[in-house]
Amino acid sequence: MTPAEGSPHENGNQGISEVVADFDRPARSGSCASIDSLHEALIGAEFRNPTNIIKQPTLATLGETPFKNDGDEVAHHRVVATEIVKDPFHNSSPEPVLQNAIVLLDPKFPESIYLAKAGIKKGLMIMAVVPKPNDGTKGLSIASNPTAAALLEVGMHQVYEPPHSSKFDIVECAAHLKTIESQQHLRFLAVLPCREAAVDFSDILGALLGLTSVNDLGLASARRDKGLMKTVVANAGLRVAKYARLTDGDGSDVISAVKELELEYPVVVKTPRGFSTVDVFICKNEEEAVQHSAEIVRSVGPDGRKTQYALLEEFLGGDEFAVNLIASPATARAVRVTDIWLYHKVNIDGTMVNTFQEMMDPTDKKVEALVKYAEGVCRAVGIKYGVGHCEIKATFDEKKNKWVDPVMIEIAGRMAGGRKAAMAEATIIGWHPFEAMIDAHCGFPVKMPPTFRPTKTAAQAYVPSDKNGILKSVKGDNFERLSTYHSSSIMRKVGDKVVRSTDLISFPAFVWLIGDAEDVRRDAMRAIEEYEVEVETELER
Repeated sequence: MTPAEGSPHENGNQGISEVVADFDRPARSGSCASIDSLHEALIGAEFRNPTNIIKQPTLATLGETPFKNDGDEVAHHRVVATEIVKDPFHNSSPEPVLQNAIVLLDPKFPESIYLAKAGIKKGLMIMAVVPKPNDGTKGLSIASNPTAAALLEVGMHQVYEPPHSSKFDIVECAAHLKTIESQQHLRFLAVLPCREAAVDFSDILGALLGLTSVNDLGLASARRDKGLMKTVVANAGLRVAKYARLTDGDGSDVISAVKELELEYPVVVKTPRGFSTVDVFICKNEEEAVQHSAEIVRSVGPDGRKTQYALLEEFLGGDEFAVNLIASPATARAVRVTDIWLYHKVNIDGTMVNTFQEMMDPTDKKVEALVKYAEGVCRAVGIKYGVGHCEIKATFDEKKNKWVDPVMIEIAGRMAGGRKAAMAEATIIGWHPFEAMIDAHCGFPVKMPPTFRPTKTAAQAYVPSDKNGILKSVKGDNFERLSTYHSSSIMRKVGDKVVRSTDLISFPAFVWLIGDAEDVRRDAMRAIEEYEVEVETELER
């Protein structure tokens, strides 16, 4: 799917117009109606003070609502999930369900925009749940941390945020959504995780909402924790890398673990619940392994939780792949590989840094071992509904002319980032991954294409910065000049801080390309090599 011209996510943080964030403003019509006159059926006596209302868990709603507004045209308003029950002991028939709905948990752009559009196309109400609200005052990226106003602007119908100045509580969230479900005569059909940190919470929230199409709760942690997932995959009889959990605050247990596992350097040390390649280190000697293990054990992980241990793994040779899957028991084969991406990386200061990723043909005999292995991993970690994103290492056998001996790096029950699903939709005839993800999570049969063989090669180029400082100027960012150009995202603009690119969140730009394989590879390297930044360092300032 090609993003619409001028769409809010087309150019990173740019393009999202200013939206009034004052959800308590009563109307646009010039009415002087007080807050007491708004939605009387929802506001109990304890909530008549606007200050108290702001502190409650809320739903930000755009446009028309199912409630009376006495003729006022409501732009944004705050809905408090309270109920007035005249006679709780009186048995009465529940109101009929008027609207089916889905929950997008922890949405980010642009994937959640595609999901919202697909859901609206299916006639669903879209509820966004934001565990860590962005009020727009902390300078956070709108693409990675969209505000309630931005989510409403791109098509979400309602946005849930936790109570003011409190941490997200999944039980409270479920209770709030159940109340809303009753009040608005909704029926939630599915909870879709929109990023890595939401993978385990999505199935828990779905179970609390009474949904049956949720993945195995007993394996929820194995779909998130990189140590636990290796255990269950190994128990299923599939090959995994040698590993150990390290807990010493000074990293001293690295020495005994390397010896016991009979490993040779380099080894990998990583945080167990990370994402976007953050806190993943290729350690070429004992000193580096001890240092990084100690840092991880004593730190807070990328997901904001205290890290309990560091993960030590053997360094796997060969090529790295992303294998994306769709799972639904209502569909033939239950699990199916949809697209495969070959990663091209270089080792920079002990970190494997992306240069570009290119799409492969999942029906090619060369990758058949990867397909079979990834489907087995997906089943092993209990992904039955929705999508899976499995990262695999494999070596190419010249004699057999195929990749062999696949081994898992990690798997997550979520859609792949980097617009991979959008690029698959643009190159695979009859494949609509965002609609398929919704159908799978709802427990519906998924419409499959005749073949997953792509008609063109797609690629993502990771455009790096090689300097640290404040961005002064850029050359080579007119990516439209490339013959296979499809779309791009500029993550840093003049005046922003840039750093030497290592993990995924430190790249200043990304470019997506579609065309013949050789042309795509040529343009990917041109995008990377011709991009130059000039920065102002701290000393210059």
